[in-house]
Amino acid sequence: MPDWKKLVREHIASSALAAASREEVVSELAAHLEEAYEASLLQGLTEKSAVEFTLQEVDDWHALAARIQRARSEENPMNNRTRSLWLPAMANLIVAPGLLMILQKLAVQPRVLWIGDMAMVLYLPWLVALPIFGALGAFLAKRAHARFVNRLIVGLSPALAVLGAFALVLPVSLVVDSHRLRDFPFSYFALTIFNWVVLPALALLIGTLPFLRETNSLARTEA
Repeated sequence: MPDWKKLVREHIASSALAAASREEVVSELAAHLEEAYEASLLQGLTEKSAVEFTLQEVDDWHALAARIQRARSEENPMNNRTRSLWLPAMANLIVAPGLLMILQKLAVQPRVLWIGDMAMVLYLPWLVALPIFGALGAFLAKRAHARFVNRLIVGLSPALAVLGAFALVLPVSLVVDSHRLRDFPFSYFALTIFNWVVLPALALLIGTLPFLRETNSLARTEA
């Protein structure tokens, strides 16, 4: 009996399939051809004729492989999104704040910069380490064949999470205590955003940037 997997690999070797799903497509297509081959044998065809008859079922190997991959993606959209976005982002959201907590537990003293009467607290070891976390998150996302936008979101996820928290806290606090709107320290709030969102985002972006470049195979897959 022919080695159907080997035969399929040879025919789709130059296709633009993502590496992560290529073997799954090979296995599924090979199983389909094997079933057709065995059905031909049961109808009385010789082995050679059964192989020829089976191969005639495939007009365009690349198109068929692409249809199988598309069907698998449509069946498991959440799995793909989980692998390429949510899991890498969660890893980044755990590791980056985790280091900050460790530094605080170790009583590492932050650098305090005064801007007028407002203090900006900088944990310099944490900021220096953030490019590593951005690179780690973006690398995991890229390895899972995430799109450009998802890789960027994963790399910047610690800063984006803080931004989301501030975006939620400010409206809620103003609604709960609306009469304090005129006395709300907007300048201090803006400095806090710069301190805990903008600076970390820039540091994370340094590590994320190398993994935003498209490889040829990934670019073809996303297209």
